[in-house]
Amino acid sequence: MASLGAVTDWVRFLRAMVTRMRAAPGPGLIGRLSAASGDELDDVELAGLVDGMIVGGLETTASMLALGAVVLVQDEQVSASLRRGQPPRPYVDELLRHLSVVQVAFPRFARTDTLVGETSVRAGDVVVCSLLAANRDARRGDGLDLVDPAPSSAHLAFGHGLHRCVGAELARLELETALPALVQRFPHLRLAVATEDLVFRARSVVFGVQEELPVLLGKPGPTLAADPPALDHRIGCEHRATVVPLGGGPDELEARGGHEDPRRRL
Repeated sequence: MASLGAVTDWVRFLRAMVTRMRAAPGPGLIGRLSAASGDELDDVELAGLVDGMIVGGLETTASMLALGAVVLVQDEQVSASLRRGQPPRPYVDELLRHLSVVQVAFPRFARTDTLVGETSVRAGDVVVCSLLAANRDARRGDGLDLVDPAPSSAHLAFGHGLHRCVGAELARLELETALPALVQRFPHLRLAVATEDLVFRARSVVFGVQEELPVLLGKPGPTLAADPPALDHRIGCEHRATVVPLGGGPDELEARGGHEDPRRRL
């Protein structure tokens, strides 16, 4: 309930800010949007755009960075190519397709009775599209459960059409900057726990690590039999990184449904 209250307060703040910016547009995001498109957007739409940029782009990018790192540290060939300065766009787009951190698209409402595949949809029904299923649709080819950074990694990670993610290019830029920097700054980066011991969100529209991603940064070295393997900083060659908080919680909308165990997707 506390999280819902915070969201309500945030929306009220944004709408109040929109009202002020309409009267006297400033140089910031809201002021510029109001000046450029104020006649085309009402207060609710304008506040929604700002919310999508500021809030929507936070949790999703954080989840992509954490999950992308999990995949990256298990593929030394790609890590090495990024360290050498290879353009990261193909790999980033493939990660966006493969991970699909935003599980579902915006809800659609059927205007008329129709048939989707073999399912009857009546006027007024809510239709929710699974972006994960679309990005791994077997009709698009074989091997879509694997990571293959080919230049033609088309995907629907940002949605499509009118409701395509307004921050898509910003998200791409963040990932293309952060992931290469991560493996360049920490060439020995690796998980501090086994992949199957990571805890993933089970009840969330945004897929990701539940609370933390423990990693090791230092160069691997010999360990003593009495020490916990690869975790004891007393050895002098292992350093456990500060965990990365990613938010999320059990109060979020159930969106995974009958998907496979998320640990099998990495």
